[in-house]
This record gives sequence, structure tokens and C-alpha cells, in this order.
Amino acid sequence: MSKTLFRYIFTMQLRATVFISISMFCLILLFDFAEVTRKYPISCAEETLFSIKLSLLRTPSTFCEILHYVYFIAATFSLWNLCQSHQITILKSVGKSPLQILYPFGSFAIFMAAIWLFVLHPIGLFSEVQYHKNISPHVSTEANHDVFIDCQKSDQVIFIKTINKGKRIEGLNIFNTKDNTKIFAQQASIEKNTWILKNVTITNNGKIKNMNEMKFTNEFSLDLIELLSQSSRKQNIYHLYKIYKIQRKNHVPLKLYELELHKLLSNCFSFFLFALVAAVICFPINRYKTKTEIAIKVISTAVFLRFANNILESFAHGGIISVQFACWAVSLILTCVLVAILIWKEV
Repeated sequence: MSKTLFRYIFTMQLRATVFISISMFCLILLFDFAEVTRKYPISCAEETLFSIKLSLLRTPSTFCEILHYVYFIAATFSLWNLCQSHQITILKSVGKSPLQILYPFGSFAIFMAAIWLFVLHPIGLFSEVQYHKNISPHVSTEANHDVFIDCQKSDQVIFIKTINKGKRIEGLNIFNTKDNTKIFAQQASIEKNTWILKNVTITNNGKIKNMNEMKFTNEFSLDLIELLSQSSRKQNIYHLYKIYKIQRKNHVPLKLYELELHKLLSNCFSFFLFALVAAVICFPINRYKTKTEIAIKVISTAVFLRFANNILESFAHGGIISVQFACWAVSLILTCVLVAILIWKEV
């Protein structure tokens, strides 16, 4: 495919994506502003500005969750416009196959996935943190609750009630699966790989021992605890990858964080998947006549993917299926089916 044709189709998608993105962003902002004003009634100009500020901080995180669907709409109607204006027919007549025509769509999907993963998603998480800080300025939002860790090397299971930013741990429970020893500490901190427990209660074979302070060495590093100070849903790709490397090094399975990492990567892949779905919806050229029929196909596909992925994710949380299968099964199977359909019908 020539550079001019590639640039033309790429630019067409860019314009459509920007237009739909701005429209959706403004729509989300409007609904968020209505929700904020319902919670915080406006009585003066200062309160109005505060409500607008909260809405602007809250909107990016919501927008990031639907951006791949925004691209789906843009890719579908870009292809539909190419079909309806007979540009696809002209391209076929000069020897361009439908798969060659899809190269700019696949390239743009990869471009959008990279922008979403490395730029927009971290910005959305940051704005959400700022939103919570503005509505609760005296309450720390940098804390993770109910952290469960299975330490395979030391035969220990650790449950932490709260990890606060700054290495502070509250409500630490350690269960040793070898000798059935249970250790509970009201507070704990970590210096390098040494855990310092305070107000400790040790239970072993029915005997209870209380201690003001206790120290022990664990394979957990301080770096990992600092990263775990935020829940898995509030981690960007950079932190999730760090946690993934550390947990692999220490053989410490952190299923929720691994699940979130694979979800982010599968969401990136969904941009490419939606480009294939758009092609199947729009090809052959004369199959669909109206935008209504295309809109029904787009909505049905998006609802199906959302429902199927949520079901598999719930199974992964329960330990029924693996994290990798839950995040990738539907996308990979659907991709194989879509490629087979395109090859069978168009090549």
C-alpha cells in the first residue's frame, strides 16, 4: 500500500476518533457535573468552580474505561464511509485486497493501544486520586486494604488489613502452615527485609504469648510493600510490571495484581480486535445499507465482550480458572474466528 493511501485512511480514523472522543468526554463530563451538583449543592460561584473541578478530575478515569469502545465506533464508521462512497470498490479495482486495506486500521489500533496504556490510563488514575483528595482532603487515599499473600518459600500465609503509604502496616496476620503458628501484630514496619512487629500476639498449640516488639526476616522486600500500598485497580502499567517482576523473583503469587496486568494488556489488544470486528461488520460492501444495522452490530459485540470478560474475571477471582485464560481466552478465540471469516469471504 502506498504511503499516500495509508496516510489518508490513517488520518480519516484519527479525525473520527478525535471527534467521537471529544463528544464522549463532554457527555461524561456533563453527567459527572450533574452527579457532583447532586451531592454538593451549589449556592455561590466558588462552589460552582469547585464542582467543575471535581467533574474534570473524575471524567478522565471514566473516559479511559470506554476509549477502546470509542475506537470501535470510529473504526466501524470509517470503514462504512469508505464502503458507501465506493472507495473500497475503487481500491479493489486497482488490485488492493481487503486485508491490505485493513493495514492502516491495524496500525492505528496499535497506535491507540500504546497511547492508552502508557499515557491516558496513568493520567486517568492520577486524576482519580486527585479527585478523592479534593473531596476528602483529611483522609489518606493512598492505602490498600485486605492484602492476602501466599509465601511459598517460607510456608507462610500473610494477611494485611491495611498498607499505608510510607511503609506502615496495620493489622498483620502471619500463619505458618508447617507448625500452625499464628502471629498477630497491631502494627508493623519494614526496614530492608526485616519486619518489625509491635503489640504482638503469638499462638502455638493452644499457648498464647504476648510481646511488645518482634523482629523477623522475610523474603518480602520493602519495594514490594511500597508498591502494594495501592490496590491493584489503582496501579498503572509501570507499577504493575514492577510488582510482576518482584513477585516472580520471590515466588510470591499476587493474583489480583497479575490479573490487573493481564487485563490492561488484553484491553490494549482489544483495539486491534475491534478493527477486525469492524471489517467483518462492513465487508462485503453491499451487505449493510444503514447506520442503524451497523450500530446494532457494534452494540451487540461490545455488550457480548464486556459480559464474557466479566464472567471469566469472576471465575479467575474464585480460582476456578487461570488469570491468563480469563483475560485472553475470549479475545484470542474471537480473533481467530474473525481472521478466518475475512480470509474465507474476501480473499
